[in-house]
Amino acid sequence: MTRLLFLGVALCTSLALAAQHSAFQLFNAGPDLAVEGSVTATLDLDQLRADLKRAPLEFSGTKSSTRVRLPLPNGEFAEFVAYNSPVVKNNPQLGSYRVSGPWGGGRVATSWKGMSAVLRGPAGYFVIEPVEGTTDVYRISDYRDYMEELSITQGPLSCGYDDSAQPDFSDFTVDPDLLEQGAVAGAGGSLKAGNEARELRIYDLVMTNTGEFAQRVGGTAADVQAAFNTAVSTINGIFENEVGIRMNLVEVPGLIYLDPATDPFTNANQGSALLGQVIDAFQANSVASESYDLGHIFTGGCTDVGGVVSGNACTGGKTRGVTCVGGSVVGAALRIMAHEVAHQFAVSHSWNNCPGSDNQRASSTAFEPGSGTTIMSYAGACGSENVGGEEAYYHVGSLEQFLEFTRVTGARQCATVVETGNLTPEVSLPYTSGFYIPVNTPFRLVGSATDANGDDLTYNWEQYDLGPASEVREPRGNAPIFRSYAPTPTGNERYFPRLDRIINNITTVAEKLPTYNRRLTFRLTARDNNEEAGGVDWEEVQFFADTTAGPFIVNNPDSMVWRVGEYQRVSWDVANTDQAPVNCKRVDILLSTDGGLTFDLVLVENVANNGSAFVTVPAEAADSDALIMVRAADNVFLNINEDAFRIEPATQPVFTFEPAIRFAEVCLPATVEVGLNTGSVLDFANPIALSVDPATVPAGAEVTFSSPTLAPGEDATLSLDLNDIRFNGILELTVIAVAEGQDTARRQIVLDVTDNDYSDLATIAPVEGTTGIILSTDFSWTDAANADAYDIQIATSPTFSEASIVEQAIRITDTEYSPIDFFEPNTLYFWRIRPSNVCGDGAWTDPQSFRTVNSQCDTETYTGNPITLPGSGRAFVRQSTIFVETQGNISDINIPNVKVRYNFASKVTLTLQSPAGTRVVLYQENCFSTNVIDLGFDDDAPNALSCPPDDRRVFRPVGDLSAFNGQNTIGEWILEVAVSEVGGSAGAIETWSIQFCADVAASAPARINNQATQVPPLLKNSIETENLLVTSPGFNTAEIVYTLTALPTAGRLLLHRNELEVGDTFRQADIDGAGLFYENLDGTATNDDFGFLVTTPDGGYLAIDYHDIIIDENATVSAPNQSALDAGLEVFPNPVNNELQVRWTAETSLPLNLELYDVNGRRLLQRTVAGNSRAARLDTQALPAGIYLLRLEGAVRRIVKQ
Repeated sequence: MTRLLFLGVALCTSLALAAQHSAFQLFNAGPDLAVEGSVTATLDLDQLRADLKRAPLEFSGTKSSTRVRLPLPNGEFAEFVAYNSPVVKNNPQLGSYRVSGPWGGGRVATSWKGMSAVLRGPAGYFVIEPVEGTTDVYRISDYRDYMEELSITQGPLSCGYDDSAQPDFSDFTVDPDLLEQGAVAGAGGSLKAGNEARELRIYDLVMTNTGEFAQRVGGTAADVQAAFNTAVSTINGIFENEVGIRMNLVEVPGLIYLDPATDPFTNANQGSALLGQVIDAFQANSVASESYDLGHIFTGGCTDVGGVVSGNACTGGKTRGVTCVGGSVVGAALRIMAHEVAHQFAVSHSWNNCPGSDNQRASSTAFEPGSGTTIMSYAGACGSENVGGEEAYYHVGSLEQFLEFTRVTGARQCATVVETGNLTPEVSLPYTSGFYIPVNTPFRLVGSATDANGDDLTYNWEQYDLGPASEVREPRGNAPIFRSYAPTPTGNERYFPRLDRIINNITTVAEKLPTYNRRLTFRLTARDNNEEAGGVDWEEVQFFADTTAGPFIVNNPDSMVWRVGEYQRVSWDVANTDQAPVNCKRVDILLSTDGGLTFDLVLVENVANNGSAFVTVPAEAADSDALIMVRAADNVFLNINEDAFRIEPATQPVFTFEPAIRFAEVCLPATVEVGLNTGSVLDFANPIALSVDPATVPAGAEVTFSSPTLAPGEDATLSLDLNDIRFNGILELTVIAVAEGQDTARRQIVLDVTDNDYSDLATIAPVEGTTGIILSTDFSWTDAANADAYDIQIATSPTFSEASIVEQAIRITDTEYSPIDFFEPNTLYFWRIRPSNVCGDGAWTDPQSFRTVNSQCDTETYTGNPITLPGSGRAFVRQSTIFVETQGNISDINIPNVKVRYNFASKVTLTLQSPAGTRVVLYQENCFSTNVIDLGFDDDAPNALSCPPDDRRVFRPVGDLSAFNGQNTIGEWILEVAVSEVGGSAGAIETWSIQFCADVAASAPARINNQATQVPPLLKNSIETENLLVTSPGFNTAEIVYTLTALPTAGRLLLHRNELEVGDTFRQADIDGAGLFYENLDGTATNDDFGFLVTTPDGGYLAIDYHDIIIDENATVSAPNQSALDAGLEVFPNPVNNELQVRWTAETSLPLNLELYDVNGRRLLQRTVAGNSRAARLDTQALPAGIYLLRLEGAVRRIVKQ
């Protein structure tokens, strides 16, 4: 049962300095104690313990804290804030303190024997530990150097983790709140959670030991307890920071064994042999299972493994965890226990290939190349597959497993939960997955994160690909190829490989560039390193390497000596990166003057990726050795030239001249504006004249300068008007700058112009008005010259509302489309096409319409029990029968659905037999390795059978159902199922149906009149019968229905007083009764129209047509349309400032529409005035000055706003 504690943490408003000096004193160690990457110091243990005992208890709410000064591996000291955070209760001889310094937190453990610490310093984790064989001498070591020393002195370690021992949580009930938060990976969510509360989860740990371990650490119970305290404090420093959990050490004195001869354990030097013995010791000491969450045993050095686990916390196997301690307890905790306890929380190995340990590879989490380097790796233990030393953090894949087990599944319920107030960081990436990069080419990934608590974040990018267990020198498939590096404050940016390796052309198995087509997946993880409970978040990006591009190479400059102010050429091998699928159009050019440590100087941004660009040498780079980076501006790849070159100061006055834009993607119609920047070197002062090479300006375009002549240091703007040209492709505009005494400067601006003119797009098939379509039809359209792709929508309404769309597809690169689903009979459909290119989507084509076959069908369905198909014995035949009681002459017969289950479908034949004895084979021994047949049959289906036959689609049968035409429907229809080979599980004939259809002739509506309607500007007129008339035999005018398919653009249609929209209907009776009106809203328009089609109840159908409207001030308005309000309508004041008053004399009990329009016909205001009103007021204060039109029903007045 979860134990939940709500404990507040007060901010440290005052800090008590425990001592102005440190309990440590550095000294120069002799050759016997000196270790590379470390310093040595003596310790006044009594002083340190006294200082730390003044530290307030964490979560106590106290407003003070204690500071201690601790040494760093570089020989300096730093202050750390300490809180008392015991891992063992009620034992004053054992202390554990949560400390935090300028670079993050960690843990200090103390006892009567000494102290140890694992802390974060300026270069990452470091370790403080007594020098073996001394009582007061301590070594302060960088973590990597410390681990390297351990690997030398103690050798590589292996693990005996049994992945198959993980519990099955398939029936685990997940909290609905967690599902809502997307917390369950198996439910399609994720364990990542940005800006979410991160509580501390505490687990009760019971430890035991062999006598061999006791002898190694001193031989007394107090020695063993001190070692336990040191180990648990050490791993807690990692667990708290990485996943927000803590081990609480529950002491059981009877479980501490001192003598190898009398302890209950056999084969103490074999970790695997100890796994099953721990529970016996626990039971012998009456340790109740409900009193702890996991158990673990320490033994001395082992001959088989470094540690082993075969069970999980909070489950029946929770005691099955072993750590073998062959030397330092701190070292064993870091190297082994943090790894093995993570296994007890269902965290798998993260390495991909370790020769000799194949049975330990976890294929579902093998995210690290070779041996890997993180806690769950086999760093240093894999020979030629080693990719680096051991690190004190978990790979993001391990974090995901750890968080899932502790917060969602197995160990969620058994933790004590402490609310901390910490919120996890929130990561964001500037990428959309799915792009491509060239092979053999470096790349760079960047991201960012925010933290609501203001915690100092650290980041790392890690590969998140799974592939075969391949050698790091010869990876295969999607195997990981980039090792993980420790989180740092600047780790949100990572070069692949590291920048120093790119510059020095160093290749390493730890970072291997892709050389073949493959997937690359990376996650950026942010850690907030919160001292109470660390929070993490991550985001993922996935892209692909492609051999059609690369390697992308930057050449050395033409001249290896540059001078400030010169215009120098930079060149590179595009290597097909400007073509699909990479499609990089723009690059940035950067300069490093510090040997490649940084590339802070941007020479030019967004230049065309065409292989060369000229740059102006900046004054900031004078007197330096430089390197050039060319980096994709719309991708992630890059490269650096090979040899450093020299940049010297200028020796003579010159001017500089640069366009602010060197490359741009332009969507027509457009006006492109480019800033032109000039500068002076060594006080050059002559005026600069600007012009454009006319040969580079396309016909129809216009070029202007804001200032054609400039003094050096002044800027101008070039405007290129492309609104009246039709162009698609690369436009290279050359801008010229001339100054007396200088060479003419020519600068190129490259524009990738895309034309959005789709006027050549037209639908082809089905032709407008097509009828009689059975089941399906193909769609086609012309290939528009400027389109890259097309979208299609098929709907049952010209509105194309979401509810009416029956099928749609996007980004079709062909000009044909075959629907996936079948159309219903007796149905009117609409379809349309939308073109697109890099500039976005064009407009939809006008809707086209078609109608499916007008048919009448009767369906009979089998209603009996499923008929069993035996799974053993000989070949057999089974029959299912439908008796049809109605008579009729068959003209079309279909099988809408047959559902049969049998293993395998490839041994099944389905045959239909009529009452007359005619037999037609429907399905014949097809589709291997499936046991479900769930489909239909129709001679008119567009396709023959495709496998698997289980998606309820309709196909053509093997035989022809038309063989039944002319026969009578009445009688017994038999579905015969024949199985040619038996051997599997039993099946059944579950259901089937038979359908008899006949085509029905529809009426033929006739278009009698479709003559233009004339309307005066800004008035309305009814559409009369003499202008629009359709008739249909057998139907009256109320049954002839018009559907509106396209709206007028300069006005609106009204049915009586209601405005119509696309998809609305009106009837011929409405026209005949003068109830349909067109109202003009744009007095400048001369014509308008609207689209419609006509249907009748029996399926009669007239294709889409248009009714023309002529806007003519001489048009006659029929008497019913003249506004009775017009004569007595007054507006004042006019001109108006803040409020307009409207009055009228006509009486009406009906509500009135009061509207205000601008001169372009845009409706700015609409209000309904209550019936029997004679006045209204309009607030005009917010309207800009200008001319407006006020409309009260049909009466119009011109208003001037001052």
